[in-house]
Amino acid sequence: MSTPLVFKFGGASVKDADSVRNVARIIDLFARRPMIVVVSAMGKTTNAFEEVVSHWSRNELELAREKIGAIRKFHFEIIETLFEESASLKSDVQELLNQVNAGIDRTDLSYGEAYDFIVHHGELISTKIIAAYVGKATPTVWQDTRLLVRTDNQFRRATVRWDETTTAIQNRIDLGKVNVVQGFIGATASGTPTTLGREGSDYTSAVFAFCLGADSLTIWKDVPGMLNADPKTFQNTTKIDRLPFNEAIELAFYGASIIHPKTIQPLKKKGIPLHIKSFVDPTAEGTTIGGVDRATPEVPNFILKKNQALLQLKTKDLAFIAEHHLSAIYQLFADQGVVVNLMRNTATKAVFCINHDPIIVPKVMGELIGLFDLELVSDTELLTIRHYREEDERRETEGLNILLEQRTPDVVQFVFKRF
Repeated sequence: MSTPLVFKFGGASVKDADSVRNVARIIDLFARRPMIVVVSAMGKTTNAFEEVVSHWSRNELELAREKIGAIRKFHFEIIETLFEESASLKSDVQELLNQVNAGIDRTDLSYGEAYDFIVHHGELISTKIIAAYVGKATPTVWQDTRLLVRTDNQFRRATVRWDETTTAIQNRIDLGKVNVVQGFIGATASGTPTTLGREGSDYTSAVFAFCLGADSLTIWKDVPGMLNADPKTFQNTTKIDRLPFNEAIELAFYGASIIHPKTIQPLKKKGIPLHIKSFVDPTAEGTTIGGVDRATPEVPNFILKKNQALLQLKTKDLAFIAEHHLSAIYQLFADQGVVVNLMRNTATKAVFCINHDPIIVPKVMGELIGLFDLELVSDTELLTIRHYREEDERRETEGLNILLEQRTPDVVQFVFKRF
């Protein structure tokens, strides 16, 4: 089997008609086939579908349908800009939206099942448009990732079934064409749609690279490569030219937004380098992850996670927080999909910094309130500095209301509220 190129384009790189044209231009720069192009939902479409789920969960079906109508309008405007004749493509997109409309009438779905069923349509729609546009100049095939990436049924955070996935991908990829596939999504053995976790398209692209033994994986971003901090949040950022796999895994674990936490492991297993490049300047060098022992240059890394909550659990009778307490808490978190970003426990209490999901967190608190005294501090943020220096720590925390601090020789973390 020919060794393919694997490219991944996120929502920002396909946010409008001009962005779609740019994706096609980048693909044209690389003549080798086969090519796997993994595409996310367009722009903020995933957020829009999450609003549909939120309305569904509150039985606000008319509001859900209004949001679906807005999603339709957004995509139809892009289609009309890109294509002179668009009836067939519009029909395909409308059929996908009809499936969403039918789905919100179902009452037999859990929240997780409904989330995955509704939200995964964003990737299906975007790839229909991308495949049609790229296909005007290049032999292209639209592939359904639900037939390729096999998972278990852990909705919203599904685990890949590697053997079945490898077989499906190797059997279905067309070696003579550009294969446009969806990121973020998969399906169970019975065909029920699943998702791999928010921002999971990076991981999808690593799955394809692993299963096909790709020479490399390239993730196209709106930045010149991997920076030591998000330039939207921090000033004077530095581009990292080379980064070891292990360091990339650590940064992803702490929440570096440039890559999904699960992306690196399958690449490291086969020694597949990961390139992070700019879709604005596709010929620039970017960042390469893998093949080195040390970062170049070696600089501190800053990671800020917003929309956090600090959840404190205290035993009602001043009994010790024991292993069985923590085991039960973490099992509940795992069952409900709660993401824990920092944890500390003392004799009688445990404190967790978690992603503040407005649907899940109240459900979890309802499960815990009979067992513990609870306190929830919302609107918090989590700052992580890896390879920190005293001057960095002092500068970044000045004026913050620090609620929790935790440090190791390599990493310091602060949970805080802004004044």
